[in-house]
Amino acid sequence: MQDIGKQVAAINHAIKREIEKETKCDLMRFSVSNGNILMYLHDHKDEDVFQKNIEETFGITRSSASKVISLMEAKGLIERCGVSGDARLKKLTITDLGENVRQKMIEGRDKMEKRLTKDFSEEEKELLNRLLLKMRKNLEEKGE
Repeated sequence: MQDIGKQVAAINHAIKREIEKETKCDLMRFSVSNGNILMYLHDHKDEDVFQKNIEETFGITRSSASKVISLMEAKGLIERCGVSGDARLKKLTITDLGENVRQKMIEGRDKMEKRLTKDFSEEEKELLNRLLLKMRKNLEEKGE
């Protein structure tokens, strides 16, 4: 029987290696966490998003959220903007640079997805996705 965990780990490592090779130096400054937060801000652009939303959505502590938000602000990816009525609250918004980086990350993800599933039929892609989701669910359940 094949060692599925070993295969998944090898594929994960190969994906990371390819992304590092193909990614332009400019994008190397931005982490996957940055990308996830940029995606979230983009998806919620019609709402006020605060640090608390980032903490809850990504399951990170207040100090971790504060650090990543400060770093993203320093990189010019996001801005903290005051909210009328409460000077303590700062909503998070994506900058033009942040939107540009988000788009490049999506392009890279789509390119990798296409490469990974080259020569797969739609049925095979759907089956693979269902099986991987099932594996994730198995890992989320308490072990026996």
